[in-house]
Amino acid sequence: MLNNNNNIKEFNIKRKKSINFANKKESYNRMKIPFSVSARTAMLIGSENFSNPEGAIVELVKNAYDADSHYCYILFGEDEQNNRILYILDWGTGMTDKIIETCWMRIGTDDKLYNAMTESGRVKSGAKGIGRFALNRLGMKAEMLTFTKDGHGYDWKVNWSDFDKPGTSVSEITADIDIISLAVGHQFLSNLGSKFGITFPKFETGTLLSVTELNDEWDDEQLEHLYSSLQDLVPPFNIPVFDIYLYVQGNDGLGRIELAEYDNYDYSVSAVYDGKDSLKVKVLRNELDVERLRNDYVGLFQREDMREFPYRLSEFEAGGYELSLSMSKLKVDNRVRLANHIKELGAFRFNFFFVKSAKSDGKGEGDEAKYPYRLFSPSCRREWLKRNVGVKIYRDKFRVRPYGENGDDWLHLGDRYSANPIGAGQRKGGYHIRQNQIVGAVEISRLDNIYLQDKSGREGLQENVVVELFKDILLGIIGLMEKDRNTVMFNLSQLYDTLHPKGTAKAEAEEAIKKGKIDEESYNKIRTGYLVLKQEAEERENEIRLLRNLASTGLVITSFAHELKNIAILSDSRSEDLRCAVENIMSEEDVAKLGLSEYDNPYSLIRDLRNQDQNIRSWLNFSINSINRDKRTRKAFGMDEYFEHFQSTWHTVLDELNIDLVISGFSPEMRVRAFVIDLDTIFNNLLSNSIYAIKESKKTENRLITIKGGVEDENIVVLFEDTGIGLAEEYKGHPNDIFNAFESSKYDQDGNKIGTGLGLYITKATLAEYKGSAISVMTPRTVGFGLCIRLKMY
Repeated sequence: MLNNNNNIKEFNIKRKKSINFANKKESYNRMKIPFSVSARTAMLIGSENFSNPEGAIVELVKNAYDADSHYCYILFGEDEQNNRILYILDWGTGMTDKIIETCWMRIGTDDKLYNAMTESGRVKSGAKGIGRFALNRLGMKAEMLTFTKDGHGYDWKVNWSDFDKPGTSVSEITADIDIISLAVGHQFLSNLGSKFGITFPKFETGTLLSVTELNDEWDDEQLEHLYSSLQDLVPPFNIPVFDIYLYVQGNDGLGRIELAEYDNYDYSVSAVYDGKDSLKVKVLRNELDVERLRNDYVGLFQREDMREFPYRLSEFEAGGYELSLSMSKLKVDNRVRLANHIKELGAFRFNFFFVKSAKSDGKGEGDEAKYPYRLFSPSCRREWLKRNVGVKIYRDKFRVRPYGENGDDWLHLGDRYSANPIGAGQRKGGYHIRQNQIVGAVEISRLDNIYLQDKSGREGLQENVVVELFKDILLGIIGLMEKDRNTVMFNLSQLYDTLHPKGTAKAEAEEAIKKGKIDEESYNKIRTGYLVLKQEAEERENEIRLLRNLASTGLVITSFAHELKNIAILSDSRSEDLRCAVENIMSEEDVAKLGLSEYDNPYSLIRDLRNQDQNIRSWLNFSINSINRDKRTRKAFGMDEYFEHFQSTWHTVLDELNIDLVISGFSPEMRVRAFVIDLDTIFNNLLSNSIYAIKESKKTENRLITIKGGVEDENIVVLFEDTGIGLAEEYKGHPNDIFNAFESSKYDQDGNKIGTGLGLYITKATLAEYKGSAISVMTPRTVGFGLCIRLKMY
């Protein structure tokens, strides 16, 4: 006890002293303490901010461009002691002593941020104010001779090792600067010209940098990599007036960095967005032999898809076509993001080539009789693709790394292709190019695209919602080319199948096999039959892959069919069982006397439960009955009988949604011979789409779906209509595109695509199994949406 008292006393004494000290501190005058920056910070900015020496040189080349120079020379040489020296020379505006002090010597200067334009009208590529520290990444010592139009020149020197001194503040580090004459610059260039065997342009103003005690060896491999980096530095499609030269002392194989444009492509697409709403796209086709199309494939342009712009023969003869569309009409995956943030994106330009490395780019596309490919050299293409593949971003004419570097697939084109790896001619819809088939350049500006800013470390764009929208739009532009090629190649494939019936080819092959005679004619028939069977097998394989995910849902339902039936049976009686149990305790009349609210009254809750059970039971019965075995047997039946059952199946669900389903015009004579499950596939998909469209319309009245039957030329005609939101804007120019695979206009509240894009594709594919059947969009319409279906009457 005594010890505890002593401890308490000691604690109070210490507490009192602490309080007195705190009161004493409050009597002092408050001071402001400035931040200071360690000299080591400069080393971090220089040596560690540039991941490789090529990036550091590129940063200094950008400074030459920002100085309005038309040239930049990069020279690797040696001094008298065989020490390596790097020179970076420009013919720009140079720097005054004031600019050197207030801009060049100031870390993170905002000069280029607020003075974004050069005297000649160039947009300056730099804005971070740390580019000069690239010198530190390249070597330990740097010297700069700089000359301005007023005739003044300055010699600036720095030793980066001074920044390594422990405990040194960056403000304590100094650089040496001397006034020099223009004659010093002329002599400097004369000596370099003699050493490298170069005749330089006339020099009046500019900046001459030299770096010694280099940090890198700069062997042949590094120099080759540097040359490639400099080739990619400016966009290949819109070359500015800015020449870059690379020389290595003793190596005669270098010189001007060539930025030749490429013309051996299959497609070339140029897209320009004005930053407001207008997107202009120019598509050039170069894959097919136009002469052969004109003379040998006349039937192609008589097909429905190929009768309208831009698929007519005239567009092929012109080499391509131009489009002008509102950005809101572009097909993107997230339409809410497009609507909410398009004004923040700003103007940009996107050019790309689609280039195959082989004649055909997918299975089933190699038949020259089917596709009149233009001839080219695959080896040359592979070499060009190896060096240039990928989509690169350029800000104010200079690369933003790492986009497109070494084929970097930042648009995830590979993932798109892997999800549906089909050739362009195999089916309409869902075709995507591979990541190794595109060479592209996106041009942006820090003035127009303020939300597409670089990270300080130069390792990419700062991620935000506008960057995600930017990716969506670029994929949408690529999608225009994919749709074009898909349409052309698919119709060529269909034309070939029409002119060379598969059934005839298979029959002739089978007959040749039976004869057992080996000659050229039999060989050709068997070969043709084999190719037909092979293609059919590949098409079936793709169909199986496409439907496998959907089938898995049906398998799950089948696996639990017994349990689901039990749940449906239990849901039919459990609310009544619960009501009886409550009634044994207190009658409904006695409960009513208690004055309880609807939410507290057990009988009210039981009635709600009964209604919910009815809905659950309807959905379960619908799911279970959809896969009944008898629906998978082809038989003859009347459409009136079918739709009577169809209406009873959906009745409860539609009542819950306050949607009226009116079916009329069907009689017992209107019979078909089909699989019931096929008709379920067709009309369940259509009804599901109509329910979504009506719910999206937000209407409280006139929520109606009508199915009308009729007979025309021995065909049963079914008109399927609803009063929903109607055909999506993006499909109004080409309404039949809705039947292509993966086409969907269903989005959630955040604008993300939620539809599989397979419902109408499967509907049309199912109808295609029945000879003489067809489906088409009913246009034009002022309200809702409609389809016309034709079925051969039995």
